[in-house]
Amino acid sequence: MSSQKITAVIADDESLLRDELRDMLTELWPECEIVAEAVDGFQALEFIELHKPDIAFLDIKMPRMTGLETAENVTTDTLIVFVTAFDDHAIEAFDKGAVDYLMKPIRLARVRKSIDRLKLSLSKRATGEAALDRSAKEVASSLNKTQSSYLKFIQASVGKQVRFIMVEEILYLQSDNKYTRLVTANSEAFIRTSISELEAELDPDQFWRIHRSTIVNIRAIDNVVREEGEKMTVRLRGKVEKLEVSRAHQTQFKGM
Repeated sequence: MSSQKITAVIADDESLLRDELRDMLTELWPECEIVAEAVDGFQALEFIELHKPDIAFLDIKMPRMTGLETAENVTTDTLIVFVTAFDDHAIEAFDKGAVDYLMKPIRLARVRKSIDRLKLSLSKRATGEAALDRSAKEVASSLNKTQSSYLKFIQASVGKQVRFIMVEEILYLQSDNKYTRLVTANSEAFIRTSISELEAELDPDQFWRIHRSTIVNIRAIDNVVREEGEKMTVRLRGKVEKLEVSRAHQTQFKGM
């Protein structure tokens, strides 16, 4: 593997740590090309899906999406190295799998050991052998059990592209024939998943059903208006449209 070009993505929200790891890899493994650097887990997932690198170095504690959540959602055969300050219990879990880890502060000798392990896994993969006894997804899932299982992001096709939409950025969802319309502050997309299926995977403390065809992100609500008759509408920050609240769901807004 010494002369073969290897590609990698580095993901860490701290620029100094990204620089440090990049410099170490450049010194110890000149054949390894860093094709992208991400500042959070969501961006890391986008870069991994786009570049399909051989390796991804993922910091565990990142904004928007953790390194564990990123690893669980990777669809490529990228090898994962977690960068972590986790305790001994977590390190034991990593040791039981064939994924690797780097402890902070990162040491040059430990990076060298990780590179040797990665080269071995890449060689096994090239010859058709199983590179990992346990996949990064399995290890990430086992360490992620105590975290929220609610949906973090949604993939939506827009033309020839697949967009990754963070759930927290969705203002509201609305049923549209066989599709569900997802509306964010700056865009919208359509997916084939029904609104009822999506509701079951969304955090009920953040997303409220206000109509049989509409679910709203309550963090995006600017005000609720009681109009003539028994009509009620929701207005969202930065949006001109009003969303109707059906009578069956109006009791949610008592006291607001």
